[in-house]
Amino acid sequence: MPSPRTSLLVLAATLAMGAADATTVKTGKAAASQPPARAWATRDQLRECLDAEAGLKERFGAIDAATTAHEKIFDEIEAENIRIETLQAQLDHESDSSIKAFNTLVKDHNLRVKQMNQDAATLRPVSDAYNADMAAFNHRCEGLAYRIDDMEAVTRERRKAAAQAAAAASAPH
Repeated sequence: MPSPRTSLLVLAATLAMGAADATTVKTGKAAASQPPARAWATRDQLRECLDAEAGLKERFGAIDAATTAHEKIFDEIEAENIRIETLQAQLDHESDSSIKAFNTLVKDHNLRVKQMNQDAATLRPVSDAYNADMAAFNHRCEGLAYRIDDMEAVTRERRKAAAQAAAAASAPH
């Protein structure tokens, strides 16, 4: 009687020989893994994305200008703060008029700091809204596939509309 080990070896050899005689059939990729057919953007979608992009550029310009102005004020306040610290170190504590002038200077400085902080708090939601709108724009328009003829047609329309708007704006009223 063969040992259990010999039986397993015979079974494994039989399976290997049977597998060698097997024929495989290639069926290609599964239907679900085929890339989707390319969807071309419509001219309306192109118009919408180009209009959104123009609006975002305009908003960014305003936010950038406000941020630059804020940074300038911040730098001025920082320099003012250093001057106040220097004046405090040199302050004549025996002179009521010197102390009063210094306190007025500090009060004005604190008001400027408060206004700068309020401006920053006002700018933050504007910037956050811009970032959210930019993310939505990117999601909607970034990977848009379009035909060159469609983009050229929409671009011509936009140029013509811009020229008409400029002519209307410069026409005497």
